[in-house]
Amino acid sequence: MAQALWIVTTLAAVAALAGLAAAWWGRSRFVRGRRAVIAVAAFLSVGLVGGFLAREPLTRGLRQDYAEARAADIFRTQGLLRTLAEAEPEVADLLRQRLTRALASTSDDDDRRAVEQRLLDEATGAALGAGFKRLGNASDEAAARLAEALLDALKELSAQDSTLCLGLLHPASQTPVQAATLARLRGNTRSKLDAALALVLATSSLKPQLAPLPADADAALADMFGENLPAFQQTYGEPKKIQALFEALSNPAQAARIAPDTLCAFAQDLLLALLRMHPAERGPGLRRLLGT
Repeated sequence: MAQALWIVTTLAAVAALAGLAAAWWGRSRFVRGRRAVIAVAAFLSVGLVGGFLAREPLTRGLRQDYAEARAADIFRTQGLLRTLAEAEPEVADLLRQRLTRALASTSDDDDRRAVEQRLLDEATGAALGAGFKRLGNASDEAAARLAEALLDALKELSAQDSTLCLGLLHPASQTPVQAATLARLRGNTRSKLDAALALVLATSSLKPQLAPLPADADAALADMFGENLPAFQQTYGEPKKIQALFEALSNPAQAARIAPDTLCAFAQDLLLALLRMHPAERGPGLRRLLGT
């Protein structure tokens, strides 16, 4: 609105000056008395009409230029978006296009901030899905940092609404839940999650082939399960129930048959158990389990 008003005012002012110049130049030849006023009015009318007709194309062009520049700046300065563009260029390009279109459709600053925040939420959701798929090829440090970030996020979400945990556990299949989940994660918890995902994407991109896991990774996981099984059984019941919880972590259909608070609590306990593994075994164990 401000841009349109500025355009119309500028064109009107130019037209008025043109009319005054014409009246002054022709005061002794062509234009006398009231004709000077008529000349000014004519030029002013033309300027106003021209400004009115041109305002929409001009403001649309200005909004488009702003949207493209702003989208490029966000993808250049936001670490997760920059890493996502390098690791998953097609996904990042779709996000950039949606951001540009959304920004170009509005001139309200509050709406623009809301659009940018939704884009960042979408980027985190896309990075979650890509990160789990790429985790087998990421570094041990990246796997550990992602597990810590997920644990913090699950704790925060379970304190609000345990249903939101599904947005982190099944990022590829729980789109509506995921949007609500990421909208609730802000501050240090969200920053930590974004940084961990960026590290997973970056380190997994350094290796063109899937990194082989140590031969004893499964044995180390089996030892971890054996050590924690009594505590799991005490909290969650018989082995069949624990098996169902494991399946629910990787199967959305199975997760729908389990109470969200139970699944969210089990995911936290499992992450804690994984993070307590020996440092030499923790990374491979996390990549093996979380990657599947």
